[in-house]
Amino acid sequence: MSSLSQKYGPWALVTGATSGIGEELALQAAEKGLNIVLVARNKDELEQSAHKIMTKYGVQTHSIATDLSKQDDIARLFEQTQHLDIGLLILSAAVEVTGAFEKNDLARELQMIDLNVKATMQLTHHYVKPMVARKQGGVLMLASLSGQMPNPYLASYAGTKAYVINFGASLYGELKSKGVDVTVLSPGLTITPMSKAVPVDWNKTPMKAMEARDVAAVGLGAIGKKALVVPGARNTMMAIMSKLTPVALASKMNAVMMRKAIKPELL
Repeated sequence: MSSLSQKYGPWALVTGATSGIGEELALQAAEKGLNIVLVARNKDELEQSAHKIMTKYGVQTHSIATDLSKQDDIARLFEQTQHLDIGLLILSAAVEVTGAFEKNDLARELQMIDLNVKATMQLTHHYVKPMVARKQGGVLMLASLSGQMPNPYLASYAGTKAYVINFGASLYGELKSKGVDVTVLSPGLTITPMSKAVPVDWNKTPMKAMEARDVAAVGLGAIGKKALVVPGARNTMMAIMSKLTPVALASKMNAVMMRKAIKPELL
C-alpha cells in the first residue's frame, strides 16, 4: 500500500482526467496504488483512460462523463460516487478564454466561471465534508501562474485562478487541524492540449513550457506538505517577482508581452 493510500484511503477522484495535467495526475495517482474515479466530458476518452490505468497499474476505476459547468451533471456525479470513500480529491478541470475582454463572448466567460470557480468550490464542499468527519483526506487544486499576477487578454481566466489560489490556501489553514490536507498546484506554461489550442504564440513570450508529467509529479509530491507549490525554477522566480513588482507596472508589462504573442484579430 502506498503512502498516499495509507494517508487518505483507497480512492481518488480526478477531474479533467483524460488530458494534460489531469491525465498525468490520474496516471501517477494510480501508479501509487490509488483507485481512480475519472471525471471528464468525453465518454469515449474516459473509457480509454480507465482501461489504460487498469491495464497498466491493476487498480480499480470508475469513469463518469460529466460537464462540470452544468448543475445537473454535478448532481449526477455526487449520486454516482456516494458509495465510495473519496479520500483524495484532485481538481484539474478548467477552460481558458483568451482575447480582448470586451470582444470575448460573454456566455463563454460565464461558463469558464462555472467550471473554474463554482465547480471547484462545489466539489470541494461536497467531498470535504466526509473527510472532516473521518479526520482524513486530501485535496489538490490546479491553479495557474496566471492567478498570481495581472494577465491582460486572459483577464477572467487569471481571475478564476486567483480565486482557486486564495480559496485553497485559505482552506489549508482551516482544514489542517481537522485532518484534511489542501494543496494548490500553480504551474506556468505547460505542454497540454489546452495550451496548444489557445491563439497565442508562446515562443514570443519568456515562458518556458514544462511537461505535464513533471508538473503532476510536483503536485502529488507536495500534498500534505505545502499550501501552494509552483513547479519549475523559472516559474518560481516569476511568482516571486510578481509579488515585488507594482501591480500597475506588472499589468502593463504583461499587456505588452501578450500583444506580441496573441493573434491580432483578438486584440
